[in-house]
Amino acid sequence: MEAIEVPGIGEIRLRRSANIKYLRLRMAPGRGVWVSVPWGVSGREVMRFIEENREWILSQRRNMEVYEQDTGVGLGIGAEVRTKLHRIRIAESEDGKPGYRIEGEEITLAVPKGVEFRRVEDTVRRFLTEVYRMEAKRYLPPRVKRQAERFGFKYGRLTFRDNVSNWGSCSFDNNISLNIKLMKLPDELIDYVILHELCHTVEKNHSAEFWQLVEKVCPGYAELRARLKKYHTRI
Repeated sequence: MEAIEVPGIGEIRLRRSANIKYLRLRMAPGRGVWVSVPWGVSGREVMRFIEENREWILSQRRNMEVYEQDTGVGLGIGAEVRTKLHRIRIAESEDGKPGYRIEGEEITLAVPKGVEFRRVEDTVRRFLTEVYRMEAKRYLPPRVKRQAERFGFKYGRLTFRDNVSNWGSCSFDNNISLNIKLMKLPDELIDYVILHELCHTVEKNHSAEFWQLVEKVCPGYAELRARLKKYHTRI
């Protein structure tokens, strides 16, 4: 695949084939942006096509960058992952097995030199999961307590889970469970999730009354809810 550099957009790869009938834009996490180009289409036509779709490319690329950072696409030697409380760097070491070093906010996760990353990727993801769990137990309880006291909510037990189905839940008896991967989110989105679950201590379903209560304690929640959808509940 050849690649071109487009001012204001960055690198776009071109895939030419006799089987391609139309100019078509593609984008995928970890793979960037590329254009499928039929034989016979000139470089000038390709550039015009890209310029006509500039806003779409920039918008979708921003969403994709959030997804890549959020889901760990691109994890590998030299990668850095920012959590709420730490910066985690993945590096090689001469040791025969993975290990880590914590220096304040900096965590270095060392993997054996020369080992294909895919062979240790599960270990890296498990390590990241434990960092999220540790941070969640430290960071979230006072935040939940503060929001509950501010708006007069009462809740039971607070627990933390690693799941891919939701950001949080509230049981019938007002026990709240929060996803440890909230630690990837900006504070305002964390607070929206917390308030959402606290509202369920009063309204048990997503009725009109529930959303009215959410709007009361979290004005403009719709914008936060839309932003939250750009993130994913997985490592």
